[in-house]
Amino acid sequence: MRNLTLAALLLLGHLACALRGDASRPGIAARAAGAGTSGGGGSFDGTRRLHQDAVGAAAAGTQAATEQALPLEQPLPLDQQQQQQQAQEDPTTQQQAAAGAQAATEQALPLGQPLPLDQQQQQEAAAQPPPSETQGPRCPALSRELFMERAGAGGVAMIAVMNTAQWDFGLNWLHHVRAAGIDYYVIAAADVVTSQRLTASGEPCFEWLDEEAPRLGLAWGQEGWRRMTWSKVFVLAAVVDYGLDLVVSDVDVVWFRDPRLLISQHPDVDLIFGLDHGSSASDPGDSGLEAAFHPNHADFNTGVYTLRHGPNVSAWAHAWAASFKDCDSHDQVCCYRLIRTGEGVYQLPPPNQRISVAWHGRIRMATMPVSIFQSGHTRFVQQLHVRKQVDPMVVHATWTYNGLGGKRARLRDMGLWVDAPAYYSEPSFLTVDLDRVEVPMSFNRWNENEDMIVLHLETLRRQLQQAYVGMALATAAARPFILPKFQCFCEKTWYGTVRCRVFDAQDFPLPITCPTDYLFQPEAFLDGSWEERGMVLDVREPPFLENSRTPEEVKSSVLVIMPSAALKCRSCVKEQLGPDGRMVVLVPPSLRSEELLPLLDPYRSYRVWRLTFGGVGSAQRAYSGFSRGEEARAFDRRMAHITTSWCCRREEELLRYHKQGEIEVMLSMTPHFNYSSSFDSSPGGDGGGGTSTGGGTDGSNGGGGEAQVVKQRRMAADAGASLGG
Repeated sequence: MRNLTLAALLLLGHLACALRGDASRPGIAARAAGAGTSGGGGSFDGTRRLHQDAVGAAAAGTQAATEQALPLEQPLPLDQQQQQQQAQEDPTTQQQAAAGAQAATEQALPLGQPLPLDQQQQQEAAAQPPPSETQGPRCPALSRELFMERAGAGGVAMIAVMNTAQWDFGLNWLHHVRAAGIDYYVIAAADVVTSQRLTASGEPCFEWLDEEAPRLGLAWGQEGWRRMTWSKVFVLAAVVDYGLDLVVSDVDVVWFRDPRLLISQHPDVDLIFGLDHGSSASDPGDSGLEAAFHPNHADFNTGVYTLRHGPNVSAWAHAWAASFKDCDSHDQVCCYRLIRTGEGVYQLPPPNQRISVAWHGRIRMATMPVSIFQSGHTRFVQQLHVRKQVDPMVVHATWTYNGLGGKRARLRDMGLWVDAPAYYSEPSFLTVDLDRVEVPMSFNRWNENEDMIVLHLETLRRQLQQAYVGMALATAAARPFILPKFQCFCEKTWYGTVRCRVFDAQDFPLPITCPTDYLFQPEAFLDGSWEERGMVLDVREPPFLENSRTPEEVKSSVLVIMPSAALKCRSCVKEQLGPDGRMVVLVPPSLRSEELLPLLDPYRSYRVWRLTFGGVGSAQRAYSGFSRGEEARAFDRRMAHITTSWCCRREEELLRYHKQGEIEVMLSMTPHFNYSSSFDSSPGGDGGGGTSTGGGTDGSNGGGGEAQVVKQRRMAADAGASLGG
């Protein structure tokens, strides 16, 4: 029943999230400004629900912490242990502690500026749940009994925090947690709607509410966002004295294996974190703790970690929660400041040198290699687990770009995002074959960073222009567009690349398949109004046809469309079999939509149309775009917003290569041509006599992606009907 309920919830669609802001690499705040939330959404005839970012609230509250430094072997004094235990069991004490923490957040902090009133009102309005979701059973209050029941004989519980804005990430997290056989999780519901949804689906949960976060702002760096990053810390402080070992997890995480194994394998370690590094010093085949770790010199990640219960660990957790009021950053940075004390931080001697002592000598901590506790970079870009010959345990969607849409896109790129079944069985799709650049034989031995960057940008421009043609045909045909596998000769990062790679990962080969968030702002495919952003674009990830969830009847039904200069007619086609046995239909080159679509209508039963440029040698000659100027201009308005930037050149190289002001380079879908310019320069400007359909009466203003797709499909149908198609 629980699985059926979650399947129904998936069919409700995926709400975009306002997660912790580590869409950029934690600790590199200067380059993380783009990691905030963005609005917008769209739906495709009910099969893909609205992808509009909602604002959400995260939990707040803390327990008083003892900060007295004790030796590692010495537990807390008995009276302090009893006081903490009493505080955990006494609801009044809990409420007082939570109230004190809330009062602390009202103080003026550098990152705590509230939103202007008009923005507050907009976010508060967006946060209001539908009337149908304001009533119903809710999660109970936090209790020791709930955790003891979930932990069972194993004595381990996994904690995660969910809210309405995180709902689609939470559903994805739940899917993979169950698939990994993890049945000891407990979810903190950070708002009423999440509480009701979790209860309705039978999930083990408790309420930990913070209704103030949206008012304080959920964009990266604002106080509401900061409170969200701290939500797990406050929950940790509330449950750490229950006598259980704990696994703490963000929900932008996918678990492959049960982490209880780590706790049992390392009985002398209190805390085991993942790392925010690009490489591992561990040898191939080494599945143990990271070989090179020191708390004062390594950026560990607080989104995923294990905790062994004990009085010193309990004291540390309370001290971390208490530091919220004095530390003006997010939870991870403040954890660094807490742990990296001037004294009592050192590595143990061999054979335990992979374990470090920290926090005044009171806790023992270690990390897992980034090949096992993975990021979006070490899994997708480097595939480090393959090179290190180890089985990954978890991947955290960090080292991604362009906010929450980038996280979601990266998980889709890795085949780890579970969409509703209709997403994979949409009636028909379209994709494009990109011309591949032959990799220079010695490319991976090049040392001139700028030479590598130039090759990277030149090849991207060509590929994006070809994808532009495919997107235009997909839009005209009302088919979702499957992104091709773009070829990247250079990484993207927040700081200057070294030989086109992040500085601490110099040995993996290039080129790579570009992650979608390297090139695009995924939420920009659907956001905005018709007047501002034009046609919405329904997109599928590059490995869509390799995904096990995509039906075989879709994968096997492929038509290759080849514009061919060999055809001397304007209204004929020629069929032939390709080398792989697929049907290839040759069509005249340079046709516009109202000429080409009727020729393709007899082949509409093919689930996938694959456009190739081999017959003309030029993307511009393959297809001339829309027959109506209004459609071309609306399409190009969308194209102008979907790309992101490549980054970064090294500052010390700018003058040397005459690239001042080009440390970061904006990508474009139209580096060589676009379809609207031919109408703008022609008499009358429309060329097809089309009339403006506007967007003010169908709900498309301010993010009406669903209405826009209906409009686009209606226009495509009308065009076909008028031509007898």
